[in-house]
Amino acid sequence: DAMSLQWTVVATFLYAEVFLVLLLCVPFVSPTRWQKIFKSRLVGLAVAYGNTAFVVLIVILVLLLLGEAPHPQTSPRSYRAPPPGVVPTPLAEASRAMAGDTTLSENYAFAGVYHVFDQHTDSAVPKVQFAHDDRHLLACCSLDGTISVCRLAPGPPAVLRVLRGHEGGVADLAWSLSNDVLVSASLDATLRLWAPNDGRCIRRVPDPDGAALLCCAFQPLNNNLTVVGSARHMVRVVNISTGKAARGGAGRLPGRVLALCFDAPGRVLWAGDDRGSISSFLCDPGTGRLTKASRVVVQAGGSITSLSARAWASREAPDPSLLVNACPDRLLLFRVVEEEGSGAPGLRLRRSFPTRHREHALRSCFCPLMSFRQGACVGA
Repeated sequence: DAMSLQWTVVATFLYAEVFLVLLLCVPFVSPTRWQKIFKSRLVGLAVAYGNTAFVVLIVILVLLLLGEAPHPQTSPRSYRAPPPGVVPTPLAEASRAMAGDTTLSENYAFAGVYHVFDQHTDSAVPKVQFAHDDRHLLACCSLDGTISVCRLAPGPPAVLRVLRGHEGGVADLAWSLSNDVLVSASLDATLRLWAPNDGRCIRRVPDPDGAALLCCAFQPLNNNLTVVGSARHMVRVVNISTGKAARGGAGRLPGRVLALCFDAPGRVLWAGDDRGSISSFLCDPGTGRLTKASRVVVQAGGSITSLSARAWASREAPDPSLLVNACPDRLLLFRVVEEEGSGAPGLRLRRSFPTRHREHALRSCFCPLMSFRQGACVGA
């Protein structure tokens, strides 16, 4: 490489100088012999072209030294491993430059309550979720067996429609990527698909074990597939077009499945249960086949009530993370890593936050990233 060539040229200069010194110091060469040597044709050529050769070698050496100077786009700083602190890391200068100089508290500042929806006042509301890329459309499910589709703007906030059909409480719901389908998991052991625009029930899928369904999630890369978790410790992938379970798309957990989430690429499915463990599955987005990858006991004897995965939209520090609620009183932030040897997704604890609630199931999520100056925020 260039560095080796550079030192080869330097060594050649040194060897030439040492050779000349030794030659001139040889004691047994007579004066007559020295006269013959200096009158030879070889010495004449060396004297004639020596200066030119010396200048050429100096120029080559300077060019090699300039070639080894650090390039501004490939500075060694760009290859440092991200520090273990809260992401985005201090390396994300470009992202912070785009975000501006506002502080974290300024970005997330709010005052008062915008609106209160009270259509489910007699029962708990386990889940509220905004539609994808829509700040005005949201849905919420209730243990009274109904689902509400609400609009915040334009105009005054309003309940657009209430979806009815479940015979038991609705524990979870999820929007499809295009927001044209809602899926709901119910304690009546059925999974239902809804058209939020008109409130129609598109399909009803009963659980093959007759178990209460506690959570659900769409496959990010293939919204024709939905994953559902049951009270009988099962995770199943369902094809919503046919209403049938995907071949090979089932897995078993140690306890009741309370939380599900995919990573952004849709390759890894995370599942939490009521025995404090988090299991990961590799998911084929084309077929829905699940392959058990790993299991980590996070809170022995507790429950994993919420999972949220996030990889940062930063080329300097993508740093995939998993946000976990573990009963009775912990909010945990994990870094997602690849286990050595197997390549399976693993978890390393980054931060642990105490929570005040010890008797209620908590859900948490990453806040929209509006500032790169002081890291990220989460809501619980």
